[in-house]
Amino acid sequence: MEFNLLFLLLYALWGLVVGLMVGFTAIGKGILGTPGLIIFFHLDPVIAVGSMGFAGVVMMLASVVQHWKEKNIEWRIAGIFSVTAIPASYFAAYYADAINAVLPLKFIIGIIILVSTVLLFYRYVIMKPKPRELEVPRWKLVAAPFLGLVLGALMGATSISGSIIVIIFLLVLKLPSPISVGTTSAVAAVSLAVAAVAHISEGHMDWQAVIGLIPGVIIGSTIGSRYVNKVPRQLLRYTILVILVIAGVIVVVKG
Repeated sequence: MEFNLLFLLLYALWGLVVGLMVGFTAIGKGILGTPGLIIFFHLDPVIAVGSMGFAGVVMMLASVVQHWKEKNIEWRIAGIFSVTAIPASYFAAYYADAINAVLPLKFIIGIIILVSTVLLFYRYVIMKPKPRELEVPRWKLVAAPFLGLVLGALMGATSISGSIIVIIFLLVLKLPSPISVGTTSAVAAVSLAVAAVAHISEGHMDWQAVIGLIPGVIIGSTIGSRYVNKVPRQLLRYTILVILVIAGVIVVVKG
């Protein structure tokens, strides 16, 4: 297999952009990374999903390591959530075509994202609450596996991950913004790894894209997750809101 140095550099640059966004917000792989590979690099959509998914595993792992160092991950919620989310995601992915033929899941999730964004806007911009302290009462641990089951199925059937997870962690489990980002990264890393195995087995990979993307996503996600605690909390909230609006519109239009 022959690699083009210019394309490797361009892939690395794109990986850096995506990695920075994911490091700061845990959102961006699906709404920015994959569409960019299709639009700018003219990859087949299935190959783009597989290639970005593989690079996404590396990106999320790098992000998780840094978030762990910054103490931005609530491991109890991440673990309990993943116990149900992973099998639900796998089986939903296996039957994705049948599920999407019956229910317009992407459109539904797009609407959920947009409605949730309005609620977040009201809370963060209109009400302007003080920063939350991390609290993990029993009800959050009880709710986590049920939320994981539902969101895992939605992720597996639609490939949407970070945007819907971070909304649930912010709105339902009421985690502080940096903790929501870090915990979402931990959950997404495992979910992406499961999906990546399936994509590799099916040959959905452009290895030139993968090799080019990996250095960029590692650097970008490490920088983003390292400095997420140093970014003003309100700026981080606004950034998440803007990205969620973009995500919701893209999903609704494409759904």
